[in-house]
Amino acid sequence: MHIKHLVIHNFRALEKIEFDLIPRVNVIVGPNAVGKTTVLQALRLAKALLAPRAQNEAQQTLISLSAASPHFPNRLHGAALARDVSKPLEVRASLAFSTGEVDFLEKQRPGIVRDLVAAQLGLSFQSPANLIQFFASPQGAQSLQMANQQFEPFFGRLRSSEPCTLGISFDPRSGQISPVDPIVGIAVAFMDAQLPPRTSIFSYFPADRALPVGEIGVQLGSADVLQQIESHNSQPQLKYSRLKNMLFGAMVMGAEERTSFRDEFQRIFDGMLRGKRIGEFGINEIGLLSVFIEDLEAGITTEIDSLSSGEKNLILTFLLIAKAVSDGGIVLFDEPELHLNPSVCKQLLPFVIEAYADRKDLQFIVCSHSPEILASAFDTDKCALYHLESSTSIGKVGRGALDEYANALQKLGTSVGEALLYEGTLLVEGDDDVDFLRAGFDELLRKYNIKDRGGRKEVENTAKKLQELEARGDKVSPIFIILDKDDEITDIQSSPSVRILQWQRRCIDNYLLDFDVVTELLKDDKIARTPVKGSAEVVQMLQDLAFAQLPAIAAREVYRGFGYLSPWFLAEDMEEKSVTEIAAALFSRMRAARDSMPDVEEGVWRKDFEGAVTSKVAALQLEWEPKWKEVCDGKRLFKDLQKRGILKISVSALKRRIIQRMRETKSENWRLVESQLQALIKRS
Repeated sequence: MHIKHLVIHNFRALEKIEFDLIPRVNVIVGPNAVGKTTVLQALRLAKALLAPRAQNEAQQTLISLSAASPHFPNRLHGAALARDVSKPLEVRASLAFSTGEVDFLEKQRPGIVRDLVAAQLGLSFQSPANLIQFFASPQGAQSLQMANQQFEPFFGRLRSSEPCTLGISFDPRSGQISPVDPIVGIAVAFMDAQLPPRTSIFSYFPADRALPVGEIGVQLGSADVLQQIESHNSQPQLKYSRLKNMLFGAMVMGAEERTSFRDEFQRIFDGMLRGKRIGEFGINEIGLLSVFIEDLEAGITTEIDSLSSGEKNLILTFLLIAKAVSDGGIVLFDEPELHLNPSVCKQLLPFVIEAYADRKDLQFIVCSHSPEILASAFDTDKCALYHLESSTSIGKVGRGALDEYANALQKLGTSVGEALLYEGTLLVEGDDDVDFLRAGFDELLRKYNIKDRGGRKEVENTAKKLQELEARGDKVSPIFIILDKDDEITDIQSSPSVRILQWQRRCIDNYLLDFDVVTELLKDDKIARTPVKGSAEVVQMLQDLAFAQLPAIAAREVYRGFGYLSPWFLAEDMEEKSVTEIAAALFSRMRAARDSMPDVEEGVWRKDFEGAVTSKVAALQLEWEPKWKEVCDGKRLFKDLQKRGILKISVSALKRRIIQRMRETKSENWRLVESQLQALIKRS
């Protein structure tokens, strides 16, 4: 059995999405809080309400989703499930059954019909003995006959291989829950109920996996049966306290089961934790259950509790998949990368496909934040990748996304994977700029990936390439490029997916020239070697540092104004030319450069230059006086502050403290930056 198509309307973070799924591994990626886990919760809810394995599965699932309370079991809190309580909530999963499952359902038709009648009478999970008298009565016989007729269309769809819909409609205001086709739920529940308690055709692995530590009480028999059943879906967190229960059960069940468990351990070690081997497990001399793991490289043997949380997570999760999910089942897997380092994450999807999806005919629906898992999803046709962009948009990502688009993103220092995991990528001038935005505006930008970009010309050229892809209709995830103003205004205009912000001040550091905040910090003897007395002293000190930049700026402008040509060779002097042509071009350039320079003595030239620069500095001083905070080189100013020996801490540490204090006080400079960022990321 697998899900072919899924529709979710008005459920929690999701307004309206639908998409096809493949029978093997389906990976859903997207920004934080967009609703990836909500997809899994919607399926979990539909299964619990329509095809419960245990008597309390529906109620326990509603409680775990905060839609019901154990103290008021008959009341539903619709706002905990519905995005909009004025609209119905709908979840519809189109199921495809295997040939073997269809044959099984055909043979078990009488039992399924009885389950349907019991459900219609509100007698589900009753002892068969309690229903014998009813079924023997004329009313019971008539109910069975009517139920048989109800089942005929369902079996007709099964025989013709048409999908069957496991779906619910929920009215948040009235609390009314209506199945799309109650017979599909009865059939799925019947299939599930025929399995041993420890296995299921449907299992949910939540992200909040509490790994077992130390010894736990081991139960056998009827006391443990209910926990086994509830651990599949209604109380999935129980899975992770059951590792030693599983092993103890294997010991009790005999040599064949112990061998099977050893094989599964070794499959996990060979596939994901190479260099380890399962050792002995049994009851030690003080009566405790011990499982030993041999590290072949280190030559040591340790107890399983001594493994890292990541290693235990892998062992426990895959043992549960192997032993607790029946062949042909469905696995909902949230954040498989939990506790794992990136190198292990790269191997995870190939291992899942080979060891479980293919071998056991399992369908996986996986939600992940891992770029490594995302990247490996492109490597096989047995894995499909879906990008959940918003509450109304989910789409399958094809391998074409790795072509021109991937190359363009790589030039910007990012990747397709990162573009899919965030609502957008912000590219800034340097590491200090990344720290500035994270420390000062994390709440605004928490769903965005902020990265240091490459050289400006390369970024501008790549941005234009992305806009070309966008213009021809290709999918381009939002890219936000933040440029320093410097002395050059960019000619790139924003498009819907490639947005450009050029700071209103020279660079981002200029917004750190917040006099009240800087004064407060430089009064602290833990920050300043000689604490300042007041803001006037700080303003004067920073202004002096800023105006000290003027001679270099004036000299550069004056020298450029002379119009001297450069003898340096250019690309056009070399391309597709012979050696003779190259020599001629270079000599011509040298002669032009020599002719552009005046025939004057050094002393005369230097005197004229110094006079011109002095005049330019005076003019710039007048120009800078009202706006030096905006136009000076803020990065250089903070470096010069450190060179003067004023600081006890690094420049980076000072900048971080300034922006944190600006955020706390919501200073004017902080609000200026916030307004520019809001305008940049605002959806058009």
